[in-house]
Amino acid sequence: MPSALNLKQISKKFDNDYVLNDFNLEISAGEFVAILGPSGCGKTTLLRIICGLEEPTIGKVFLDNHDITNV
Repeated sequence: MPSALNLKQISKKFDNDYVLNDFNLEISAGEFVAILGPSGCGKTTLLRIICGLEEPTIGKVFLDNHDITNV
């Protein structure tokens, strides 16, 4: 089954620190995913990138094989 959401090599840098570094994720249609981790590990930043509220420093976000990185 093709992936509904695909994150490829997502990195996000604030000042000189990487919050996300080379993050990859592939979620198929109908799958449920939980994002867990300690405070400050990049969970909210990742969700903001997926929603289009933040742009990744490096990497691409695809929804149904359409690049939505800069939408």
